[in-house]
Amino acid sequence: MGASTTACRRDPLDAPALRQRVVTLTEEHASWWAATPAILPALGPRCGLRRHVANARAATRLVDALAGEMTRVPDDAAGREAWRHSVRERLQDFGDRRLGWPSGYRRLVFADDFFAVSREFAREARRFDPELRLSDLWQALRNVWIGNSLQMLLDRPLVLGQGLFAYSMLYPLTDNLLDDPQLDRLAKRDFGQRFGDRLAGRPARPTSARESAVFALVQRVEEEFARATFPDVHESLLAIHDAQMRSLRQHLGPALGADELLAISCEKGGTSVLADLYLVAGAATLDEERFGFGYGVFLQLLDDLQDVESDLAAGHRTLFTVAAGRGTLDEPTARLARFMNDVLDTSPLLGRPEAADRKDLILRNCTSLLIGAIAEQPRRFSRRFRRAIAGQWPLSLRATRRLRRRAEQRFGAAARALEGRTGSGSLLDWVLSQDPAPGDLE
Repeated sequence: MGASTTACRRDPLDAPALRQRVVTLTEEHASWWAATPAILPALGPRCGLRRHVANARAATRLVDALAGEMTRVPDDAAGREAWRHSVRERLQDFGDRRLGWPSGYRRLVFADDFFAVSREFAREARRFDPELRLSDLWQALRNVWIGNSLQMLLDRPLVLGQGLFAYSMLYPLTDNLLDDPQLDRLAKRDFGQRFGDRLAGRPARPTSARESAVFALVQRVEEEFARATFPDVHESLLAIHDAQMRSLRQHLGPALGADELLAISCEKGGTSVLADLYLVAGAATLDEERFGFGYGVFLQLLDDLQDVESDLAAGHRTLFTVAAGRGTLDEPTARLARFMNDVLDTSPLLGRPEAADRKDLILRNCTSLLIGAIAEQPRRFSRRFRRAIAGQWPLSLRATRRLRRRAEQRFGAAARALEGRTGSGSLLDWVLSQDPAPGDLE
């Protein structure tokens, strides 16, 4: 990645310490959220019933066709490359005709480097922890993709540095542990203290195999980013750790008020992507910091929207579970959609003409996540709100929900058939065993 030879881009005397900047950014974004009107922005061109039906039928045919082709992957390298090209062309054609993808968006989505980094991460993750659950791997991979999106915005090559790998792997190892309702508060506090000491470079002794793995990942960050040369890299990791520890108050102890919940959400989400930014860049400007923080805030709120049902069942308090206790989620969801637009529209990083496709990629992907959450939890929204959403989206909410389930069924069956044919332990193992695609990093 080359970060270890990059000089710091900001004189420490020119700005307050990162910890103080995080306080300022948290307050700024909490105020920004509170001032954002709960009015849906334009999500896309109007889409009526006839178009919805045609798109849903086309999407169903595509899912069925791709699931069928999964079981007919050629055994030879040349055949597999031709197969990949055919699948890519089919997906691009669907995106062009049915979803209105711009040409630049297609190039970003199907970049060989993007696929190569994803596969490199999965391989390295399996080497690091052969017992890693598939669900945890996907959780970690989503963070890699956030790092990749930042690399694209900063005009950097899409690569997997040791720092980004380590931070992404820390998600399933630490975040899930701290969120585990079966682990008592004292055990979480003690682990958090030891982990915080290790992140700060102070002596700390792991008490379990899981903690040993966590500490080994911190060492990987240190090997890529020397503490003396890249202080903000390590401060950013401490910032997200502190935010995670404070977020335990969302589901332990007395109930928090709306202002406290908002501050916790902003700090935890903002610092999570701030760490990604420093782990792909080594250093950052104030504009880059502000964008990374805002990006993290709306990703955290998106995650809270997606998890309303599970958070309610677990007794976790978020802005969205509190709203659900009062009525529909129309208002906070409309505010979130507008907040995402505002963060992207006001960033100087995305104001350049050459960044238009990258901005479209981030907004379109995050809007898809928002609409997917609405589709999966329809009873949490008014009929009028659901209609307003669907009227600006290529698929109806019902079709979105049905297509996800159909894809899970068809691709699941295809994966089992492929595993039986190849003798692989899982579809992931088979994918990882294949030859690199052109442009792979290996």
